[in-house]
Amino acid sequence: MSKIKDKIGLVVQRLRAVKHIEIFIAIGAILIMLLVYFTNSCGNNENSGISTDEGEYDYCTRVVEELETKLSEIEDVGEVSVLISWTSTADSTENAYPKPEGVIIICDGGDNISVKVRLISSVASYFGIAENKINVLTKSNKNK
Repeated sequence: MSKIKDKIGLVVQRLRAVKHIEIFIAIGAILIMLLVYFTNSCGNNENSGISTDEGEYDYCTRVVEELETKLSEIEDVGEVSVLISWTSTADSTENAYPKPEGVIIICDGGDNISVKVRLISSVASYFGIAENKINVLTKSNKNK
């Protein structure tokens, strides 16, 4: 037991001998806070679009289904599949739903530049996101 006390005493003496120890303590505290912050923010899967909160999941699913239905009604678009990358809101209120961050649209008419422009413009205005966050691709012909 006395060996442990001796070692602790030696460590304390060495710490007292360090000049400006308060700077090292402050840097250590900042590093710990950053570690805690990034551990919490990286642990949240914000972009998955699927939440354990049933309300968010229902909302995201409903938005995707409605968007697919409406986009498929546009001339020359054909069958549509939509993938949305969601970001969580900072609010914790019940009415705060995730916001779309990026959209991929896969459709039969995706090879037509006119269709692409109309889809990108429509989705950008609907979600209020930049057009460069939307990608339109042509559906594969493997099943035909």
